[in-house]
Parts: sequence; structure tokens; C-alpha cells
Amino acid sequence: MGAELTLDRRVGWVAHPPHYEELHALLKDGGAGRLLKLTTARYVPWEEFRALPTPRRMGAETAWSLLKLVLRASGIEIPIPDLEGNEYWYHRTHEIADSVARIQCLCRADSDLYRRLTATQNRSVLVRSRIDETMAAALLDGLEIDEPNGKLLLRLDRAPRDDTERLIRNTLTALDDLQSLVDVPFSKELFWHLRYLLLEGVDVRSIKFTAPRLGLIAVDYESQDVARAADAQLSYISAYMNHVAGDVHDHAVLRALLVPDLFRYYRPLPDVNSEVGRLAFRLYALKVGLPVLGMLPLSRIKLKWEERLFDSSIVTLQPDIYFPARERDGTDLTAHSTLSLQIALVALQDLNWELHKLEQRDAELRSLLQRDPEINHRQRSVLGRALRNPLAEFRIAYHKNTHNVVYATARADLLELVDKGLLVLGKQGRAMVFTPRPGLREHIEQHYGRD
Repeated sequence: MGAELTLDRRVGWVAHPPHYEELHALLKDGGAGRLLKLTTARYVPWEEFRALPTPRRMGAETAWSLLKLVLRASGIEIPIPDLEGNEYWYHRTHEIADSVARIQCLCRADSDLYRRLTATQNRSVLVRSRIDETMAAALLDGLEIDEPNGKLLLRLDRAPRDDTERLIRNTLTALDDLQSLVDVPFSKELFWHLRYLLLEGVDVRSIKFTAPRLGLIAVDYESQDVARAADAQLSYISAYMNHVAGDVHDHAVLRALLVPDLFRYYRPLPDVNSEVGRLAFRLYALKVGLPVLGMLPLSRIKLKWEERLFDSSIVTLQPDIYFPARERDGTDLTAHSTLSLQIALVALQDLNWELHKLEQRDAELRSLLQRDPEINHRQRSVLGRALRNPLAEFRIAYHKNTHNVVYATARADLLELVDKGLLVLGKQGRAMVFTPRPGLREHIEQHYGRD
């Protein structure tokens, strides 16, 4: 006998096949419907799920298994099987979709954050972020290096004293050279080239290692198995990053965030996988038009998360919840995707706060200059530009024309700022050229003081 058709004004004509009444009751009684709505909205770990009311005649384990089947059927597959051939996936919850949209908006090349981050006066924030990230990636990979000394090496640009320091230096240099590789497709050869950039002039045997950090993953494959699968994993990763493989709805933001952990987990290269993964992540972000994403110090945030050194309402999955959840979830990467996005949002929040503090500081410095009656409005305009751009150049003719004063007045304005130690006088040919003194911000703070 065929299924009976009836009209339901909410969904249209529906068929009533065998077991329809059971399924209808399962959803209508509220239990299954509520669970489905909740797990579609956000990731729900087992410890929370088992405390929720379940449908009639169904225990928590059964409800959990049934929902996993439903969510996987509508989930997004990751086309990179593990070393046992298991295929991974994640469910694109509303939280994940909202986070992806927010990150994409903030990280595009036309975003206000990118404009502020790359402005000359704010470059110190970007430099500091790169140094912190370079050190954090090294610690994740298990490089044995003292973090304060490593940061000092990069900030002072001193010569490396050993091969471990040379690797750290090469990592920072390589981050700045990735733009030249934007048009090169990802491949095994490209990943090995990135490794070469990192290890140029380095004797790998001399690098000092200690136990690698967890980050978001627990590495548990034997070295011989990793080596055997290396070529295959590099091919899978290349196809995924080239968008040759994978679900069209798997967003570039999530692909990017997965890349560093793919290298850390599968270790497809003989060494420096965290560093290569970091470079590949940055390069991928440039390729897909999300430059700010590639600048984020995600490794540093992962270390802080692991150590519980920050308390943010953005992050809902702390280590004591996340790691048991990952162990229970098996091939379901919804928890990993959720946490990766939360960490990226924390990094964006931190970056925006650093920029805000620097911009606020410059505003305060300009305010300090208002207190000196010997500095006129034209000179304040010069110093305002000098604070915004430490590489700015000032010439008498330009100053004269901009402020509609005579040559002698323009010349006196600039020379007085030299006498005050705010500008430096140089020459290009016969012309006088004025530039901001090194450490102008600090000099103004010390000379003019604060309330």
C-alpha cells in the first residue's frame, strides 16, 4: 500500500510512510526538536548534552548517536583522511557561520583594521605581533629556546649565535617574503621550498628540541607511520588549499585556520612543521584576500589558551572541556572549528586593542604639545605628521606653500623644532631635509611629561 498524502500548511504536502507517526512524535514532543535546534546553533560537548532532557524512550547515548548521524549527513567533509583512512567533517553551526562572517569582514584588504594595521605609525604593533608569533610557533614545535632572548634577537636584529636562533631569524624573514609566492599553487615542492627558507644556513642536527606543546591537538602517530604517509598527506593538503578538493561551502577562513594544525598533526615534513604550517597559513590568507588573518598571532593565543592565561567570554571551550570532547567526538571536528574561530576572534580583539592604545597614545602626545606656547599651530601640524609617520620628510618650500608663509618663517619653524630636539636636519644635495628624531614619541613623553 502506498504512503498516504496529507496537507500540512506549514510544510506543504507530506507523505506518511511507515514509521512516520513515530518520527513525527519524536520531533513533536519537543525533546528531539530542542536538541537539534541547540546543536545546530552551537557546538554542544557531551558533558553538557547528557544533562539535557532527551526524547521519550531514548537515553542520552542513543540521542547523541542519532544527532551525530543527522549532523554528519548535513556536515562539511574535510578531504584529508588520517593515517588510518578516517575521514573528518564538521557541522557548520550558526555560531561558526557568524564567526566566519565576522572574521572575513575584519580581515579583508579593504577593511579598516587592515588600513590601520599597515599605517606607518602603527607598524610597531605589526612588528611586535610577528615577533610574538614567530616565537610561539617555535615553542609549539618544541624548539628549545629562551623566549625573552629569542624576542631580543628579533627586536635588536643581532646576529644569531647558534642554529636554533638562526632558524628563528629565518622564520621572521620568510614571513615577509611570502608575497612573491602568492601566484604559485600549493604543492609538495612549495612546502619543501618553505622548509628550505626556514633552514637556509642551518644545520638541522644542531637544533635543540624539547617536548612540543599541545596547542589544540595531541600528536599521537609513530614516526615511521608519519614518514610513510608524508607524500600522500602533502598531496591531500595541497589539493585542499588549492580548492581542488573539498566542499564548496567549506569557507576559506576555516580552511586557513586548519592548515597549521594539519602540519602539526600529520608532520609531513622531517622537521619544523609548525613553522612551515605557519608560513603556509600566512600564504593561503594572502591568496584568498584575507591578509589580516595571516598576520594574527594565533600560535601565541593557543599557548595562552593551553596555559589558561587569558579569560575571555569569546572562548567557551576551555582545555578541560575541549580535549575530552575531541577524544569522544572522533572524526567530528566541530569543536576544533569552533575553538579555532574563537581564538581568531580573541586575536583580532587583542590586535584592535593594541592599535587603539597606540592611536590613543599619539592623540595624548599631540595634546601634550598643545601646552608649549613656544610651538605654533604650523609646527604642531608638522609634529602631528611626524608622529603618524616616522619616515616623513619635511622641506622648507613645502611648509611655506602649505601654510602660506614667507620662506624665512617656514625655515624658522623647522629649525626651531630641530633646536627643541624634535626634528633632525639633513641634506639631499643642497636642499635641507627635516625628519622626525628617532624615538620621537618617547622624547615628547619625557620632555613634556604627563598629568
